[in-house]
Amino acid sequence: MRAGDLVTTTRAQIGVPNGTIGLIIKSHKPRGHYAKGAPWKIHEVQLYGVKLDFNRRFLSRDLEVVSESR
Repeated sequence: MRAGDLVTTTRAQIGVPNGTIGLIIKSHKPRGHYAKGAPWKIHEVQLYGVKLDFNRRFLSRDLEVVSESR
């Protein structure tokens, strides 16, 4: 997964139901003591259809790619 990919959530969060569509804006590796050997990345996602004034962060394991950017 990388910036520009269209994704859907596979896990519900507060204010964000399961199956919500969004666009990945930024991606980065985790920092701190979790960074060593972490198999996932942190993605900042702009959600569609959710009344939020900010982007939400999700782990790679909580997202599924719908359409990849080329």
